[in-house]
This record gives sequence, structure tokens and C-alpha cells, in this order.
Amino acid sequence: MSSAFPAQGLDLALDVFFGTDLVGRLAFDPELDQFSFVYSAPWRQRAHRFQLSPHIPLDGEVSAVAVRRFIDNLLPEGRALDVVSSFTHVQKSNLFGLIRVLGRETAGALSLLPAGQQPRAQEAQRRPVALAELQQRIDDRNRIPFAIWDDKVRMSVAGYQDKLLVLREGEALFLADGSLSSTHILKPEPLNDKLPCMVANEHFCMQLINRLGQRRLKENWAAEVEILRVPAPVLCVERFDRVRDGGDVRRVHVIDGCHALNLPVSHKYERPLGNAEDVRHIRDGASFDALATLRPHLSNAAIGIRQMALWAITTLLLGNSDAHGKNISFFGRGDALAVAPFYDLVSVAVYDARHIDQELAMAFGDEFVLPAVKSFALADFCERLGFPRRTFARELKQLCEWAREEARAQAQDPVYVEAERPFVRALADYVVARADFLLGQVMEIPRFSDDLF
Repeated sequence: MSSAFPAQGLDLALDVFFGTDLVGRLAFDPELDQFSFVYSAPWRQRAHRFQLSPHIPLDGEVSAVAVRRFIDNLLPEGRALDVVSSFTHVQKSNLFGLIRVLGRETAGALSLLPAGQQPRAQEAQRRPVALAELQQRIDDRNRIPFAIWDDKVRMSVAGYQDKLLVLREGEALFLADGSLSSTHILKPEPLNDKLPCMVANEHFCMQLINRLGQRRLKENWAAEVEILRVPAPVLCVERFDRVRDGGDVRRVHVIDGCHALNLPVSHKYERPLGNAEDVRHIRDGASFDALATLRPHLSNAAIGIRQMALWAITTLLLGNSDAHGKNISFFGRGDALAVAPFYDLVSVAVYDARHIDQELAMAFGDEFVLPAVKSFALADFCERLGFPRRTFARELKQLCEWAREEARAQAQDPVYVEAERPFVRALADYVVARADFLLGQVMEIPRFSDDLF
């Protein structure tokens, strides 16, 4: 119960819940400009307990920096954060104020409520969303931000894109309030007309990777996706941090790569200061080297590192240069991590480089542009990640051979209409070309001397 904590300062404290279990209390000290977090004693004894992240352990000291970064990484970014700040009149620099507004349903399992509130006191509320209304809101995005519905902020997941969290029951869509949780994320086309067919792009990429997963291990590697026609195309992404349990929706603890690595949002790219000549050597952001340091925290290190290698292969095949530290996530189970399904897979490379940056978010070896990622850079990547080069070469070869077939097959999916059809055919051509290029590199990957790394 929240009475386990001191009563003073409740205005600047939030109780953190997993379902109805009190995990702990988050507090903010405005004089020191510091956050603190303390786990509740009952939570430490729960059989299903988990730590928030490897850097906020159940036992041991928790640093104020780690808590601040954990909270910061729960928030949306860019225009989405601007909308939240403007609508709520909470400054973007006011981290506590923002998480107080958005914390009721974060990514993952946690709910952050004003200290003393109990989640069980909330009433289940479903607010229907008709497709006609959804279309109108998509059309009105320049006038009314997509995150605002019924005078409430409805976006509480990280990222830049317009998104809407909904509860889906059959074909019906609802805004979930009170004790209910969302099950899907809706992503309309971006407002930027220089990035056409983004919905078809992401759908194609996610489906292609699932086709490869089914051929390799008879399992999906990416989140389930569907295109809704309202009639504008909207990508409907099934949340892997939500599990249906009878008539209820159970939330699952998930953290992203920046959470896991204790990095601020500003360090989601390997080169956090950019690629200008005087700072390009600074590479202390999210990287494959950094992800390799999570090995001791993985519930199964061999499987986890392999899944990270597969995630890297999606970048190589799709041209997803924006695969950064917040685009990979982990299930938190006890004090261990397991790689979650892949998400936000898009081909950046098929768009005009004048309109979107093509530099890799994470280098392969020392290479930050895809055409330069050849056999030595791939071997270097394997060494840094701690994945056997021979095994990687074998996996890459097989997946590239299958990708040549599956990309063409996915491009024939009748779900694509009008301008999407030539777009996905061109995208399939790109994937085939990438697969051919990579097949020309695989033989050399295991042959380099260990002394070179």
C-alpha cells in the first residue's frame, strides 16, 4: 500500500503500479532538481516482481541520474512532445509534470498515478472511435493535433510519429480509459509529403521480416501489423506489451534500448553530437558495442545476442538506417531481459536522401553508410556484438536467399492499392538488390584473422 511511504511531499510524488501492485514511489526534489525511486517492501517479496531496469535494481543503490533517464525515455519526442507540452501547459523541460500527465498508461506495464491514488478505484471506460471520425481527425491534423481526443492527451508512448493508442475488440476501435488498457497503436501517413506510402512501407517491412521468421524458426520476429482503410491508410500495430487474458488485457513490462543501457534520449544515436568532422569520433550513444554489454542481463545470452544480430540484419536488408537505441526493446522478467519483437521497421533508403537522413543510427564496425558495410565491417560488427562470425555469415546467407523470394511475394499482397503497388514493388527490388550485395560479402566474413579486431 502507498502508506508504506512518508506522507510529506505527495504533490511531487507518483506511485508506480503494476496492475494493482504498488511497485514503488517516484519522487521529485525541485530544489536539487533530482528524482528518486524506492521500491515498496511488498513488491520486493512478490513472486512476479521485476526491476524497472538493470540500472534501477531491486536491491542496491539507485542513482538519481538513472531514474531521470528512465522517466525521460518513457516520453514522446519531437512534435508529439510539443503537442503535449502546449496542450497541458507543462514545459518540455518539466519532466515530472509531463510524466504526471502521461504516466497512467506508459509503454510496458507501469502506471504512474498521483501518490495515494489506487488503480482499482478507476472505472473501466470504452469510448468508441468510428472510422469516419478517425478519417476526420486524420484530415484535421494540421488544425487539431492527432494526440488530442476529447480534450485529453491520448499519446503516452515514445517516438516522433503521430500515433493513437486504442483498444481493439474485433473490428471495433475504442479509446480506453480508467482500468482499461490499449491493445493496438494506430499510425496514419506522416504529414510530410516527401515520405509517401509510409504505411505501406512499414507494413511491407514488418511482414517481410515475419515471413523470414516463419521460414527460419516458424515464429514471427516482428509485431503483428495490418492496414486499415478509413479510407486513408492507417497502420494498426498490435502491442506486444499487451496480452489478452480472457476478457482482460494484461500489461507486460518492456523497456527500450536506451532504458536498458541507461542512456538519455539524446544518445539514441551512436553519434549523439552528429557527424561534423570535429565531433564524429564521439560515439558514446547507443551502438552494437553498447548492446553487447547487456549480455550479463539477458535471461538467455545466446538467444538474446542472436536476436540482436537478426535485428541488425533487418537494417542491412531493408535499408532501415534509423534503427536507433529506442527502436529495440526488451521484456523485463525478474532481474533479466529478453529481446522483444521488432517494430518500427521501415526502409529509409527508398526515399530521397535530400529529404531524410540516410546515415546509419548505429555503425557496422566503423561504417555509417550502407554501401560501405562490406565483409570487413560485418566481421567487425560480429566481434563487437560478440556473435560468432561463421554463424552470422550462415544466418545472413540463408536470410538473404529467402528475402529474394519473400520480398517479391510480399509485394504481391492484395492489401496494397493504387500508388502503394508500384511503391512496394520498388521496395522489393531494393531488398533483392541488398540481398544480392550481402550475398557477395558473406564468404569473407569468417575468414579475417582475429588479430585484425
